[in-house]
Amino acid sequence: MIMQLFLASTPLHILNSVAIASQTLDKQSCLWLIDQPNVDDNPYFKLLSEWEASPFTDIRISKGHIKGPRVKVANRKIIFTELSKWVSENRPTEIFTGSDRRIEFQYAMSCAVKNEITDLVGVYMDEGTFTYVGRQPSTSFSDRVIDNLLKKLTYGFWWKNPETIGASAWINKVYAAFPNLVHPLLSKKQLLALQPIYDNNAKIKEFCTLLLSHFGADTKKVSNLNCILTLPHESIIAKLEDYKSSMKNIMTEIINKGGPVGVKYHPRNTNPDILDTEAHDTAYLIPYSIPFEAILPLLPTGATIIGDMSSTLINSRWLRPDAKIISIRNPDAPLANEFEEFFNLIGVKTFSASDFSGSEGSQ
Repeated sequence: MIMQLFLASTPLHILNSVAIASQTLDKQSCLWLIDQPNVDDNPYFKLLSEWEASPFTDIRISKGHIKGPRVKVANRKIIFTELSKWVSENRPTEIFTGSDRRIEFQYAMSCAVKNEITDLVGVYMDEGTFTYVGRQPSTSFSDRVIDNLLKKLTYGFWWKNPETIGASAWINKVYAAFPNLVHPLLSKKQLLALQPIYDNNAKIKEFCTLLLSHFGADTKKVSNLNCILTLPHESIIAKLEDYKSSMKNIMTEIINKGGPVGVKYHPRNTNPDILDTEAHDTAYLIPYSIPFEAILPLLPTGATIIGDMSSTLINSRWLRPDAKIISIRNPDAPLANEFEEFFNLIGVKTFSASDFSGSEGSQ
């Protein structure tokens, strides 16, 4: 049977891997969690390993987030040995990644080439922002030349430095949320739409339900939320005039009209409840550790999603095409103008916090 390998480092990569694998059950699928800060008690690895209906025949995990160049190189060599052995034994014809800058992906592809695997396909799974607005290549000589050369000398001359995420020669196929809007360099690849593999996908809803329960969320409450506020890091909120008061006003107005509202904070906040969510009976404080993408498939039809200028709202738009999605303008955000232009193309409204009315979030 044909084997496909999914290399996932983030919750979104995992979710996309589940979606694609569940729609390609005529193939065997291995999910390899890479660059994980925690491998001994990793919630995703544990959940996926115990999930009886998992679309994966093999689940593996590799450590990452290691400090110190020597230790990092030593760790990567261990991972390379494991990858080389796995690729040689299983001979995958498709290797998926959420970023072709990931050295694990490039090495796995190089191993497949050495093993003379025919019809080898490298597949990029949409990670959000860079798929559409691009990732500006570094202009510094150190990053452009020295870092690139050091990687080749340290790991091998198979290393390629893509101009933007998904654009390297290793990638043949791209799964994108908005195929007609991808960066020009990605438009040269074979493009496939992500949305259809999520539509009515029972595996996705089952996986997201398990994930929310694992992190202590009340899935019944989540499935009844008419509106959800997803907030940026508290340092950004402090810089944006009227942001905090606007979000409080929106939450209060929705509550006064009898609608339940959910609030999802940034996981690295020091203040666990900036908006005093828990002071309201019909407001629900969603556990911060839950990836926002896992919440979206469980929201009711026509829910309103309000957030900042980030990939969160891009993912919200294609995961929930029925939702009303609103962005709070942040002029200081990286690629702020590009974000706003792209949001306009995909039907996400943008407002400044100062002119943001509570009625916008409750209609």
